[in-house]
Amino acid sequence: MHPHGHTYRLGDSGPRKDTAIVLPKKKLSVFFDGDNPGQWMLHCHNAYHGEAGMMTNVAYQA
Repeated sequence: MHPHGHTYRLGDSGPRKDTAIVLPKKKLSVFFDGDNPGQWMLHCHNAYHGEAGMMTNVAYQA
């Protein structure tokens, strides 16, 4: 999964990233700082998944 306009930390002490692989039927825990207000796309980089609807918007105000 890839959020536009942001990075996140994997788990409690993992690296900061902007893309992470999430395996089928698995969950991923991330720490996300909402420090770039606006409307941003969150999507899968696999075109097949994007076409199937695996994308959404993340939006918030300052």
